Amino acid sequence: MPGWPKSATRKRQEACEACDYLMSCAVEAYCAKLKKALGIQHCGARTICHDFEKMNFEVTGKLIKLSYSTLICLAAGGKILSETNAAKAWVTEEEMKQVIAYIQEVGDHGFPLSHKQLHEHVNEICHARLGHTFPGVGVKW
Repeated sequence: MPGWPKSATRKRQEACEACDYLMSCAVEAYCAKLKKALGIQHCGARTICHDFEKMNFEVTGKLIKLSYSTLICLAAGGKILSETNAAKAWVTEEEMKQVIAYIQEVGDHGFPLSHKQLHEHVNEICHARLGHTFPGVGVKW
């Protein structure tokens, strides 16, 4: 939204998304270099990380550091931290969008949800998907 400053949390989210995207591009390039014929010289992980850092800085003007060891792990089939954390979450991304849409709809009608009502609504969604073994979302959710 123009004219409104971004919160520190939103800035960190955008920085993490940019870093994840840049790392995924570097992983694709690294895997492509590894699949080359044996007679051709390979680029190392450090070189690819440095090249992508430099290319990103030239395009965006922002320096994003990439770890070559993370690049090697991701190329070997590892997952980025955001994917790992998303798999551990009680609420999926689609369910989160539904909750936000519900909050906005109720708020537009002039009846905003209290924290308790929101907590109950999310627990109902999770109980429907995960069954009665679901303990409920935490206090600080």
